[in-house]
Amino acid sequence: MKEIELDVKCFNLKYTLECGQCFRWNKIDENTYIGVVKDRVLKVRQEGNKIFIKSDKEENLEKVVRYYFDLDRDYEKLEKKIVLIDDNIAKAVKNTSGLRNLNQDFFEMLISYIISANNNIPRISKSVNEISKRYGKEIEFEGQRYYLFPTPDELRDVTIDEFRECGVGFRDKYIYKTVEKINNKEIDLEQMQKLDTEKLKAALLSLMGVGPKVADCILLFSCARQ
Repeated sequence: MKEIELDVKCFNLKYTLECGQCFRWNKIDENTYIGVVKDRVLKVRQEGNKIFIKSDKEENLEKVVRYYFDLDRDYEKLEKKIVLIDDNIAKAVKNTSGLRNLNQDFFEMLISYIISANNNIPRISKSVNEISKRYGKEIEFEGQRYYLFPTPDELRDVTIDEFRECGVGFRDKYIYKTVEKINNKEIDLEQMQKLDTEKLKAALLSLMGVGPKVADCILLFSCARQ
């Protein structure tokens, strides 16, 4: 597996992956993380203004990485604009410069943020990883096993009790109902993402377990909407 190298500006891998917007990354050392992103495993290392990436799947690797980390957006320009809002925002930006908004899978974010309600990051990560291990596709990378997040079809026959066994607690029925609606064609995830922001948020709020905060997180972290 070859390693690709990309130049980056206004990018901080640690801030981006540890801020709470994603749940499938593990820290290997101070500058290196391994995570599952859509259809592949990524190993990402940052050294100054460069990142180095390895993956089990090299097809379109640079394109996938650039999209996932939003590398083609000018965050220096954004930060200069945001700091003008007020002094508190300016301090926050100064302390987290380089934090980027990830472009994550819509279905995975929908289920992950249903799990996130009244929850904490370690428990959310544990549940998401358990669902992936039980029902997702297995991938081997550098001698370790990883699991893709399952598709709606792969979750089709999972019961409420089986979801609960993954540590999701009272959210088990919310996940079950959402998966059921998708597989029964009551909702179309692709068409939902084409809606304007207000209609998309309304569609998300119609799902069990999705309140305003959860909907906003899904909009931001998988649709780049505000």
